Amino acid sequence: MRKRYILTIIASVLSLYSACGINIDSLMNKISRLNFYFIPTLSYQKETGNLFGINGGYYFHFIDSTRISSLSFNEVFTQKHQYSLSFSPRLYLGGGGKWTLFGNISAQKFPASFIGIGNDHHKFLKDPIAYTSRNYSFNFQFQRFLSKHLSLGLLFSLQSEKPVLEDSLKFKAMGVHVTGWKPYSLLGVGGVITYDSRDNLFYPTKGILGSASLVHFDPFWGSSYNIVQVGIDFRQYIALYKQHVFAWQFVTDWRLGNAIPFQMLTTIGSNQLLRGIPGGLFRDNVMAAIQGEYRFPLYKNIRGAVFGSSGDVFNSCDLSIDRLKTSYGAGIRFRLTRGKINISGRWDITHTNYEKGIQLYFTALEAF
Repeated sequence: MRKRYILTIIASVLSLYSACGINIDSLMNKISRLNFYFIPTLSYQKETGNLFGINGGYYFHFIDSTRISSLSFNEVFTQKHQYSLSFSPRLYLGGGGKWTLFGNISAQKFPASFIGIGNDHHKFLKDPIAYTSRNYSFNFQFQRFLSKHLSLGLLFSLQSEKPVLEDSLKFKAMGVHVTGWKPYSLLGVGGVITYDSRDNLFYPTKGILGSASLVHFDPFWGSSYNIVQVGIDFRQYIALYKQHVFAWQFVTDWRLGNAIPFQMLTTIGSNQLLRGIPGGLFRDNVMAAIQGEYRFPLYKNIRGAVFGSSGDVFNSCDLSIDRLKTSYGAGIRFRLTRGKINISGRWDITHTNYEKGIQLYFTALEAF
């Protein structure tokens, strides 16, 4: 398994400020008064060379602590002229923010690999098939609040994928007999219902967030494949004592259809869920996972967290598990903004029952 050596320039910058006699608390207080943030990152991968990324957001139209419009982005550029671009608007419209538009626009030309389908790594290919993923996607939700906490709306999803293989790997890829090696596009429409009683949009200390969605990708309106996607996401935040909070989440995602491109299959592992498991390593048409996190104050604008998660991917016709995936770790949070906009930088260190050693994540916003 490839090892990713993650480096960040944030710690170096703060150390330099401190060495020059600049008060870090004063600096962070000045930054936190702004309505935007950005975090630069630097990392390295064999397939990309050096990677430079920037993650940021701008916040405006403050209706209350749970309805704050925002424009966020995450951009990555590599030494080998690859890129991954993502832009996510969240807009509250109408009187009192009765309507909300939430979406994501992304495009990438980035290295990827296929190693197999399922949750049993013993059945995976010995040598992954490397390819370049060229894709773009537009995903939007438009919802109306029926009450203070309940909203209902429509979903729209447009995705396009073009895998690019080296000539020496094309024959091997076609011999694997999975859907997804030819260019395709997906167009889906559906609905979503959401219940949100959290006390803060970005750092909730109490309340519930629950959502259920259904999207149908149909050749009738231009989709290459007939796929039904069903998702459920439930989160609860419990205030224990002063600033001590316990949060937990259950999430499941189903992709149903006779032919599903492997890039469209559900997966586990990211900087948000089952941290430390490589994203895209385990794929199938069903996933389910649960995670919990205890958040506590450390010093002024700095907080700590310990977390754990467990989950896996399955086939809807066979829900057996080879070895349940687990992840656990701890992290530091430092507040980047003040007032209603409670944005935190997040630094996590994790370990899993599948990967040797530890993995580091440095990003913005809580995992959930």
